[in-house]
Amino acid sequence: MKRRLNAWLWQLGVALGLIEAPRLQPVPVRSDEQRRQAEARRRR
Repeated sequence: MKRRLNAWLWQLGVALGLIEAPRLQPVPVRSDEQRRQAEARRRR
């Protein structure tokens, strides 16, 4: 119960602008070309 209340208060603080929301890090997405090159390196 305490965890849920704490999470709710944190979200309220973010919504009101009192707390800055954490910035998400971009997730690297491999292209088909990068995948082919990686497979070619493994085969050698």
